Amino acid sequence: MELRFMTPTEVWEGFDPTQASLEASIISSKTTDNFASTRQIFTADTAKDGRVRACLDIYCDARWQDERPAILILPSFENHDSLLAIKDFVEEGYVVGVLDYCGTLEESQTTFPQSLSYAKLPDCKNRLDAIETDARNTPWFVWSKIARRAISLLNEQPIVQKNRIGVLGFGIGSQLSWLVAGTDNRVSALVAINGGGYRWASENPRFSSTDIPQGDEQLAYSTGVGAETYAMFVTCPTLIITTRDSLLCDVDRAADMYDLVKSAVKQMIVSVSCGIQITQKTYRALLLWLRNNLAQDAGEQIVPGIRFETTDGRLYVRLTTAHKASKRTLYVSYGELVSKERYYQPIAVQQKVGEHEYICDVPVYDADEPIVAYATFEYPNGNVTSTRVVCAVPSKHGVENVETTPRGTNIIYDSSMGLGSFIAKTDATILDEDVIALEKGPFGIDGITAKKGNLTLIRSLFEMRSLSRLAALHVDAFAKDDCELYLSVFSYPELKKYTAHTHLKGGEFWQKLLFECTDFKSEEGRTLSTFANVKMIELVNVEGVAFNNFLWI
Repeated sequence: MELRFMTPTEVWEGFDPTQASLEASIISSKTTDNFASTRQIFTADTAKDGRVRACLDIYCDARWQDERPAILILPSFENHDSLLAIKDFVEEGYVVGVLDYCGTLEESQTTFPQSLSYAKLPDCKNRLDAIETDARNTPWFVWSKIARRAISLLNEQPIVQKNRIGVLGFGIGSQLSWLVAGTDNRVSALVAINGGGYRWASENPRFSSTDIPQGDEQLAYSTGVGAETYAMFVTCPTLIITTRDSLLCDVDRAADMYDLVKSAVKQMIVSVSCGIQITQKTYRALLLWLRNNLAQDAGEQIVPGIRFETTDGRLYVRLTTAHKASKRTLYVSYGELVSKERYYQPIAVQQKVGEHEYICDVPVYDADEPIVAYATFEYPNGNVTSTRVVCAVPSKHGVENVETTPRGTNIIYDSSMGLGSFIAKTDATILDEDVIALEKGPFGIDGITAKKGNLTLIRSLFEMRSLSRLAALHVDAFAKDDCELYLSVFSYPELKKYTAHTHLKGGEFWQKLLFECTDFKSEEGRTLSTFANVKMIELVNVEGVAFNNFLWI
């Protein structure tokens, strides 16, 4: 079939989300301790062979009589447990609508006619990054129509403030949120979590490739349904959140999306977490941002700055916090141009050189090795903001001074490092920052643990390249009760998962574990060839287990 190029204006010509009847009906309702939930089904689209009937779960406080601002949530496929976050939003005074635009919710009641079945899970996963004829024959267009019709349904609710409806998207839902906010002027605020556009460029590192679509299909995709194209039409207050250690979003390109937005109030936060999960600190900043930009019009633009510079042959990063910040952290990565699972070293920023201006010395080990950096600032009122990710090759900046001290070590972690570089990962939407902790073990020796979920550790490319192909992994573990331990590793660059399993005996002693690469098997039963290819290590469901002395031998 011939590929047809369409601009957003052409894609949406003739569509009016308020024109046709919604044919809405309530199919269930429940109230517990004044927390009310209602499931409504409405007609979102009509095709020759039938209607799209979409499901919207609406949450509110049963006692409300007056109009309240509303948040339309567009979830991702992963469907993390978000009920606590929804309750928080209601407690903040928002009506919350969770839209099942593709059949992702539990006991989904969203239905599609056969001609649009490509927009329903699981078939839609094969059509996310392709255009067969034109932009209108993609899941993104179908989903955008559903979401815009859901805004119409929220507008019909007596307790919804019509001019204060925000859209919040996670993952795939975040990519979708850009299309909705870029086409519907009823959207009063946009929060995009891990949806940074440029899906067609997912294999092209931001700092070593082009952001120009290559070939007709990429161009038709980007122009017709690319989030980066619709970002240029977003004028409402916008908050972009990306999790730093995520396969779902390119943290480098998040700033490109930020630059494209025309809004006078916009902000970006890089959350130090995995997947689509964000930290409590980031979540509190999100709630503060919504109060200022959706519940009221008190939003203030904070524009932090970052740039590399050279003085006397040494490399520095100059930072601007815009306002007085209570904490300033610079994150630096060496030689890793691919943003997915990049290893960052945190550096506390202390040296002040002007009002809200700081400078930080960046060690250079190889003048031709690219260095990637960004900074996050925390403010006394609980706000958090991050700079864009920047990249520099020291030799091109005239850097002459190179560190001579070795940066490699066989020690991955010991308790003297505190929490080290570990990141916790749970099934919740919001990561409790207290979930990862040091626990006192036998002989008064501390070990790292997670109160629930997994412990994840990302390795640097330098460490990987320095490791012998014959190395084995040593770990000390302590568990009061007998339990099973599963340890997964992910190979580079395809991030394929391999898992090993062992039994821990309960008791007041540290157990020494030794893993060979042959202990790790993929889902297909293939054996890991070497630890030198391992980019990420994940300890699975470690509640009740403490760890120490991760080292290569």
